[in-house]
Amino acid sequence: CDRAVSPSLYQSQGYGYMHQTSMSSMRSMHSQPHSAGLRTYRAMYDYSAQDEDEVSFRDGDYIINVQPIDDGWMYGTVQRTGKTGMLPANYIEYVN
Repeated sequence: CDRAVSPSLYQSQGYGYMHQTSMSSMRSMHSQPHSAGLRTYRAMYDYSAQDEDEVSFRDGDYIINVQPIDDGWMYGTVQRTGKTGMLPANYIEYVN
């Protein structure tokens, strides 16, 4: 009985640790506004988040700490709101 419980307990603890480590790494990475390789963009259109991991923004908003994450998607922080998440790359333009 102990052999069946221990691996599942270990796996669930391992998953939680990995998840927390990833989230902590992402938070610390995005808390440094002028880190090498992170760029600033400006929104060209309004965008309403379609999912909980996306961010909404308005035309003219600055998006800071922007990084490409997938074809057509970026990850960054809307300077006006302080919210961080995914956003469509074709809605923003590079400013520096």
